[in-house]
Amino acid sequence: MDQLPQEPLDRPKEARTLLGRLRGAIFPIKPSDSTALKGLKQSAFYLFLIMASLVTLTIVVAITFVL
Repeated sequence: MDQLPQEPLDRPKEARTLLGRLRGAIFPIKPSDSTALKGLKQSAFYLFLIMASLVTLTIVVAITFVL
């Protein structure tokens, strides 16, 4: 498995991207995590984003039909 990207420790919190901050808040990756656990956290984060997008899209479509 390829190396997962790690954020530098000296990088200020304000300079991190929105997705980076969201990933750190939902599924933080620690340096002590195994490679398998890091992969699971990465995939869980992307599945979370997909599910949140689908729920948002469903709500927008429902509101559009009501109006």
